[in-house]
Amino acid sequence: IPVKALSLIRDMRISFRMIHKSCKTPISFRRFCQEGDEVSLADVAYGYPLQKNRYVLLEKKEIDSARPESGNTILLDRFVNFFEIDPHFFDNTYLLLPDRSEEAYSLLRAVMEKTGKAGLGRITFRSKERMVLVHYYRGAIVATTLHYVDEVMDPQIFPVLKGLAEPVEKEMDLAIQIIKGLSGDLDLSGFKDHYKERIEIMVKSKMAGTISIPEKKTPKKPGKNLMESLRLTAESLKK
Repeated sequence: IPVKALSLIRDMRISFRMIHKSCKTPISFRRFCQEGDEVSLADVAYGYPLQKNRYVLLEKKEIDSARPESGNTILLDRFVNFFEIDPHFFDNTYLLLPDRSEEAYSLLRAVMEKTGKAGLGRITFRSKERMVLVHYYRGAIVATTLHYVDEVMDPQIFPVLKGLAEPVEKEMDLAIQIIKGLSGDLDLSGFKDHYKERIEIMVKSKMAGTISIPEKKTPKKPGKNLMESLRLTAESLKK
């Protein structure tokens, strides 16, 4: 099914460019070796680390020869239940739009919505082979790239998690009471990037010739101990 792909996610984070205070020009970075010599890109090799200070050197053309050719074809190996996928494996999501394939696209969209199934397969994207999950989302078909199994860390490798003490009953009762008090319908639209808002206010103030830094609220200090903190939080929810 021929499709066009575009990123479903818009990166709205604030980004800065480093500027030299004296001449007000952007700062560029150059490559220097540990001997202090500037290195041109033509003189750069790539080291595959073996152990501390030991590498196998590879040329860029050798690395490029191992990369698969980029393509616009998604190879689906099987269909799976979308909700069986651990969301921690999700990477980036792309919106797929029909490319002179409206009838076939509409059929796939309808059958995915009806069955709740998602296509699991592979795509070569930016010279890297990725796992991909093709699924229904809000009246469209989207493709979500997935991390490989060895890229997602198992938390149980940390011994500290196995030695944690079980919470006492009173702490559990209060914690459950707090969770019930804070429970509600899922609405992500209520969350905003307050850091971005404060930066934009600063920028607008400077453009207007004034500086007005918005007040940053200081969070309340926790209680003296866990039980006291739980009790205070539970009481505040009753108000």
